[in-house]
Amino acid sequence: MTHTPDALLVTPQADFVPINLPGDTESRLVVLRSVLRCDYVDVVALTSQLDMWLDDEGLYNHPVNRIATALAARFGFVYQDYHGPVLLTGGADSEGDTLPLTRDKLLALLGIAEEL
Repeated sequence: MTHTPDALLVTPQADFVPINLPGDTESRLVVLRSVLRCDYVDVVALTSQLDMWLDDEGLYNHPVNRIATALAARFGFVYQDYHGPVLLTGGADSEGDTLPLTRDKLLALLGIAEEL
């Protein structure tokens, strides 16, 4: 059986990279900063079950990510462009911890991306 990745990295060059995140918060933050190529991360809750992590200073550090911007617009976030790589994860649990993408969410995201 194949393991479903915890998250999906979407680059400004339209690359899709599956990412497995560590379980503990501190290590997860190190991985987030590394894959997003940033010092400060921010999160946009696209839905209660889908978060988009990004560089908080991406506007100054990265080119526009057309796929991330179109994906956010699909969920009603139409007021800005999103810059740099983004990491898509499941939403948060009742304690605020990041949840992994489910297999169904991952497949749905890939389907949406094909349409964009």
